[in-house]
This record gives sequence, structure tokens and C-alpha cells, in this order.
Amino acid sequence: MSRLALRALPVLAALLTLAASPVPAGAVKTYPCGDASVGRTRCSRVTVPLDRTGQVPGRISLSVRQVQPGRKRATTRREAVLFLSGGPGQATTPTAGELVPVLRPLLKGRDLLTVDTRGTGRSSDLIVCPELETTAVTALSSSDLVASCARRFGGATDRYGTADVVADLDAVRQAEGYDRLVVVGVSYGTFTAQRYAAAYPGRVTRLVLDSSVDPTGDDPYTLATVRAAPTALARACRRGACRGVTADPRADLARTLARLPLTARVDGGNGHRVRTTITGNEILSLVLGGDFDATIRPVLVGALRRAADGDGAPLARLAREYGVVLPTGDDDDPTATAGTAGLLSQGAFVATTCRDTRLPWGPGSTPDARRAAALAQLAAVPPAARAGFSPADLVTFTAAGLCVDWPGSPDPTPMGPLPDVPTLVLGGADDTRTSPEEAARVASRFRRAAHVTVPDAGHSVLTADAPCVTRALRAFAAGGRVPACPRPEAPRPVPAAPPAGARGLGRDPAARARAVAAATVGDAARSLALRVLTSADIDVSEEEQTVRVAGLRSGTAVTTGDGDLRLEAFGFVPGTAVSGVLGSSRRVRVRVRGAGVRPGVVRVANPFHDEDALYASLGFSPEEIEGLSARSRAAVRRLVRR
Repeated sequence: MSRLALRALPVLAALLTLAASPVPAGAVKTYPCGDASVGRTRCSRVTVPLDRTGQVPGRISLSVRQVQPGRKRATTRREAVLFLSGGPGQATTPTAGELVPVLRPLLKGRDLLTVDTRGTGRSSDLIVCPELETTAVTALSSSDLVASCARRFGGATDRYGTADVVADLDAVRQAEGYDRLVVVGVSYGTFTAQRYAAAYPGRVTRLVLDSSVDPTGDDPYTLATVRAAPTALARACRRGACRGVTADPRADLARTLARLPLTARVDGGNGHRVRTTITGNEILSLVLGGDFDATIRPVLVGALRRAADGDGAPLARLAREYGVVLPTGDDDDPTATAGTAGLLSQGAFVATTCRDTRLPWGPGSTPDARRAAALAQLAAVPPAARAGFSPADLVTFTAAGLCVDWPGSPDPTPMGPLPDVPTLVLGGADDTRTSPEEAARVASRFRRAAHVTVPDAGHSVLTADAPCVTRALRAFAAGGRVPACPRPEAPRPVPAAPPAGARGLGRDPAARARAVAAATVGDAARSLALRVLTSADIDVSEEEQTVRVAGLRSGTAVTTGDGDLRLEAFGFVPGTAVSGVLGSSRRVRVRVRGAGVRPGVVRVANPFHDEDALYASLGFSPEEIEGLSARSRAAVRRLVRR
């Protein structure tokens, strides 16, 4: 199964509706829709029963979108490329227009077919569980909130497994008039793709599996993901990228895990420090965050270096900065959030995960008995096979903890044999959600599989704009030999770890004072820039809006009415504090005090005088800077051009 999302998406409160429909099952009525610039685009609805056993009444109207690239008039085609999104719970039809250029090698003589599967997107039974649609993973591990979501299903909790989705997809195929399908899946979509191919082997001509999930259920605790965590950290340090930061990030992770839980007081998201506790769950979530945000893992390496010695503040701050821990004061009021469950339904995610995963308990068992069974099974796994993470952390992190309070039962139906069809397995070398280990396991099950690992790529490589993926897809579509990806370029630079103290920053107190001032001023600028870039409540058009960030160790930095940044006993290096005003000059004067430094005023470079340097402090590459939104670019320029 797919992994718990690093950040759930906020949604507007709504109720699950299982709309009864007067339209007969399988009926199709098409109409123009979507982006016609990519080709003839049409939408339709295919009606299927909610429960094919007949025990739960109701019908579902599935939303379907088809594209015939480059066409203005209808052309009858007997084969389509069926694209399956991840999640589970992600809508697919909104992405149809964007998929055409990506999948073009496969679309010669074929239509593109996308479906919002049951419980997702524009289908009539979109599942909205506001209590799970938060900004962190904590809600997905809350027994009360998961149980609350389950009550919205009535008696239909077991009707959202992949077996039901697979039957729906074949109903769509028949209703739309296709004889055969090329099935392309991403993440959880690869799970569905393989299950569909096993259920309807005569209907599948080819498979493309991007970020593959093993469909056998042999890894219910996603231990391949857990084992990929130390490997991902080590890859961040390849070719000397961590020189001067750490000699062994794997050892740092192991030492940190042995010290957990770690507690520190850090910025809670509003400029005030709050108590924050870090467990293995938060560390795993940060590692997984690197699948989508390449700036996280290089910073995480330094934070783990400090945590290994017992200093949890850098790690705790990182967890809050990247949304792994909820901002202080966030009451998760679903009525105050934007409605985006139509893009990713967390309710569908839970229902499908708990139906599809082989869990260590029987029907009718209590939540306490379920948790005890999961803990016992995990405790029997050798520590090396769970990369040093504790059974308690893994129960919370994996489907076992998610499904403890879910009233449904796992689907006992085994998967049939997979068809012998040409298969392209794609995966990122830095992917942890669906690790290279898991991709290799999936590829080994197909006699005619081409397996391509993409360097410097995380989760979901089809849309990563990697030239070697495009070449692989073209060769696969043409029936030729699929080339491997070339050797990766130099790794992303790893920033220095937060200092352990002033004494390691210079030979004498005067040199240390200058080094402490430079490091502290740079950290204040980085913290402010990150807050402005990631906080939706900061209006960059209001020049006099006050923004406050707390120092890692002490004090605050506050923007002033005239656009300056005032440091008030801002502490970044343990035992020291820096005060002063960062204005518009190229160099600024600040006052330094604390252990190991000569107190007094020193002059250092102003990080707000150089926009490129400010981005570099956040770990952004030139390509990532270009990809920032206009709002984000304007926010940073306002900081620089004071």
C-alpha cells in the first residue's frame, strides 16, 4: 500500500453521500469538458453498484474523462491508456490534460482514460472526513478521529477496497467500449494496476509502474520504507557532500533513535517557543518528506548529527517548519479549512488501506487486542529489519496503527497470477515511500520487465521532468531496449549542522564572536524567509505587517514597520545571543554576548542584501527558484529590497 502522506490536505466539512441513481449501471452519457487544446476531451459518468454482493444498497456514479490527443472529431479506438493515480484517495480526472505530454509515446493510436474511482474526486460518493483533513500526520494516528471518520460510512466501510475499484474499472472499460488497456499506475496506482492485470489478464497489453507498491501484502508494516530511511540519509552524503557535517549519517540516526523521545522548546509557528517532543514517527515523516521536497534531507542530516549527541532542538524545529508537527494553537477546526478533499480524500485513504492490508488480527477483536497483536508481531522482527525504529513508532506510523479503530475487515481474497506482458518499472533512487527494494521485488515478478532507477529522484518520476524517463518511455512504447539512466550529477550541498557551541567556531573569543554573529544573523534571515514562504496568513502586499520568528535557543527576530528585521537576544549558538537591526546596508552591526565569545559589537554581512544567497540558505537549487510561485518570489524580494 502507499505510505501515510507527510501532510494531509485540509478540506471543507461535508458528509459522505452514496447517491442512489436512476441511471442503469454502466450507462454512459458523454459531453465536452476539460482542456481541449490537448485534443478531443470528453467526460462521462459510469454508474456501478456500491456493493456487488447486494448487502449494502446504493449506486455510485464514477466520473470519467477521456482524451484523444490531437483530435477534434471523434475516432473510435479499441485500446486506451488507463492512468491510475496514487493515494489511495487521489482524484485522477483533473490531471488528464497534464498527462497527455507525459504519456505521449504510449498514446499513438490510443485514447487516454482517467477515472475518479469510488470515494474520490468528482465521483458521486466523494468521501470527506474533515476530522482527518489536517496539516500533519497526527490526525491519521488519532483513534478518536479515525473512528469518527468510520461512522460516516455507515455499513459501507468494506466497500472501498482495491477489489471493488478493480471491478469498477473494468465496468468503465466495457461501458466506454475498449477491448484492451495499457495500464499506467503511480504509487498506489501501481497496486491497483497489478491487481487489475491479475483479475483481467486478457484485457491488459502493457504495464507501466512508477514508484511501485508490492501488491502481495507480504509487507504489512511497510518495512521496506523503514529500511530505506537510513539509506536515503546516506545518499544525501555521497561523494563527500557531508564533509565537515558528519562522517556517518546512519550512525547518527541509530544514536538518535536510541535517545528518543527528545524534547525541546522551539518556535511553534507564531514566534513563540513551545515544548515539542520528537519520536521515531516524526523522524520517519521527515525522511519521507524528502520524496517530494529535496531540501529536507540535507538539513535533516545536520539536525540528526546534533540529536545524536542529545541536542533535539534543531530536529524539533525542523519537524515544525515542515508541518510534521502541528503549529501551536491550531485546533484543526475543519470548518475553517479550504475544501480540497476532492483532490485527495483522507477518508478514502483510510478505508482502502484498512481493507487492502493484511493485518495481524481477526474479526471482532477489540482495538486494545489489535494494538497488542501488532506490537507483538513487530517486536518479533529483528531490530536491523526495522532499521532500529521501535515497534511503538512503527505501529503508529503504519497501517497497523491507522486501522486499529477501523470497523472494517481486511479483504482475504488472494491476488491471482500476473499476466506475462511487457512491463516498465520506474523508481527514484531516493524514494522511501516505495523504495528501490520494493521496486526490485515488483520487477522480479514479471518475466518481461524493464527496471529503470532514476538517480536523484524521489517519489513519482513520470512527472519529474527527467530526460532518462522520457527516453525509457519512448523505447518501451516502441518495443526496443530500455536504456538505463546515466550516472547522477553532484549531490545537493548539505548545510553545516547547527553549532554545538561557540568554542568550535574560532581560535579566540574575538573570532568566535564574529562567527557567532554571522551564523546567528544568517539563521534569523533563513527562519524569516521560510516563514514568509510557507505561511498563507502572511500578506506580502502589506509592507507594515509584523512577522515574528523565535530563535532556536532564545530570543526573537521581529520585522519592523519600516521593513527592517530586529534581533532581540536571538540565540542560535548554544549559550550565546545576538541583538541588532538588519537594515538595507551591505554589512550590519550587531551586539554579541555569551559563553566563549568576547562580548561587544561586530560587523557582519547582511544576508538580506543578496537574494541568491538567501535562497541558498534554504537549500533551493536554481531550478527550484524558477519554479516558485509569483507570490513566493514577491515575498522574498520584499525581504531583500528593504
